[in-house]
Amino acid sequence: MADMPDLRADAPKKKGDWAAQIRSLPRWQGILAALPLGLLFIGGLIGGLIGALGLVTNLKIARTALTPTWKALSMVGVIIGAAVTYLLLAAALVAAS
Repeated sequence: MADMPDLRADAPKKKGDWAAQIRSLPRWQGILAALPLGLLFIGGLIGGLIGALGLVTNLKIARTALTPTWKALSMVGVIIGAAVTYLLLAAALVAAS
């Protein structure tokens, strides 16, 4: 049986459309969700992959039933975790070469 389409104006158009999911969030959540993608500009492919993982994690946190304070703290924790992961991976690659 086919799924019923979501006709709400603020609903994301498809599951993989990150931009629509970010736009449907409150502004502060959208900023925190997209912030890990900044690693793309710093670290190229590796930074982009880690940033995309951070973005997906933050989008999942934004959709939970946590209070706004816990959402913000969790999302900032993901941002810090993504940055630390990138730095550790970059240091390991530099040391290996």
